[in-house]
Amino acid sequence: MRREAIGTATWRGATAEVKVLLESQDLILRGGIRARLPRAGISDVVADGDRVRVRVNGEPLVLILGEPEAGRWAEALLKAPPTLAEKLGISAATPALVLGVADDALRAALAGAETEMVGEASALVAVLHDATDLDAAVAVAETVPDLPVWFVYPKGTSGPIGGETVRAHLRERGYIDSKTSAVSDRFTATRYRRRTTG
Repeated sequence: MRREAIGTATWRGATAEVKVLLESQDLILRGGIRARLPRAGISDVVADGDRVRVRVNGEPLVLILGEPEAGRWAEALLKAPPTLAEKLGISAATPALVLGVADDALRAALAGAETEMVGEASALVAVLHDATDLDAAVAVAETVPDLPVWFVYPKGTSGPIGGETVRAHLRERGYIDSKTSAVSDRFTATRYRRRTTG
């Protein structure tokens, strides 16, 4: 889903060279113009030769990216971003066993895609609020070493547990991380798997 390009942007009366990043929730401009624009606010996407014209919350944005890149960006902007459930690989057909207390965003994503039986799970989703939650989740993960585990923890480094603590703890136990995803304004998730040998 993530795309990036170098081009020229015209936004709010300024024109400058920028690096443009398209992420699942935002269109980000870096360089001569800096902005984080929500994808939910993007409309009226049109490829016009070497440029892409869009509106962001009603305001015009023009990106000059060259041909055929402008057409590719227009297609990407028109495509709906994946849902949280899709990013986690969770569905009614591939349910998750949830460990811990999920926030509203995660509960909504998991609606209809949870199981209480570890044998039916295609993944574990472990919600961490502190080191005790991490130890409990690892104990369950050890019983199903073939399943991926999404560890969900608070964003930032000021809380009782964060990404560095989770990574160090899991790598000591033979896990490797392979993917990350924002969950909500407060939480992020990283997928881990047991490292295979041989």
